[in-house]
Amino acid sequence: MATYNFALYYVDDSGSEVSGYTTYSWIKIDPVHWAAADQQWLAFRAAVYRRYGIPASARLHATDLAGGRGRPGGSSTWKRHDGLEVIREGLWTIATLPGVRVGSVYRRTQARGSSFREHKQDLYRSLVDTLDRDLGAQNSFGLIVMDGDGSDPAYARSHRSLGGTGRRLIEDPCFRRADVSQWVQIADFAAWSAYRSLRPDGRRTRPSSWYRDLLGHLDVNGGPIEA
Repeated sequence: MATYNFALYYVDDSGSEVSGYTTYSWIKIDPVHWAAADQQWLAFRAAVYRRYGIPASARLHATDLAGGRGRPGGSSTWKRHDGLEVIREGLWTIATLPGVRVGSVYRRTQARGSSFREHKQDLYRSLVDTLDRDLGAQNSFGLIVMDGDGSDPAYARSHRSLGGTGRRLIEDPCFRRADVSQWVQIADFAAWSAYRSLRPDGRRTRPSSWYRDLLGHLDVNGGPIEA
């Protein structure tokens, strides 16, 4: 009986209508390395708790952290600038996780409202096509895990459009809420940093190089690609 490799893809989006950018980034992990990588990330979460008072049960959301919003996990010692440090330390941890690769696709448009959402849906279809094609070239199979509840049928339609007996992405995307999935939070960090790298003229210039400097060696394409 033939045996095949298998990969998990944790996917998250970023971008905004104001900037015109919409992006999807993924964390690819071989299940063989999943447990070791998971323990390494949880060690980072333990360090975050000791230093910043944020428990591992609290969601880390890069946009909120970067904006200095609220007190994550109810921390009484939290300072506004601590959020960017948590993100930077988190990206450094991702860069050292065993068996992990990353990737990002993006599109820029002047569309707004429903037209912007259509561009975003089309970008996701391109992502699905790209991952499925890459899995075929590697004689492997994979499954996408995303943040959310699966209420948007556009995601499932993108997978079902693959069709045929040769598809390598199995099933529709699997949805997990970020507040209960450390791996979806990891994907969120990658997505936020990839988006920031596309906007070096934005309000926060310091993080614009973090994707390249910290995750660039893991990116399967050498950096975000237009799709």
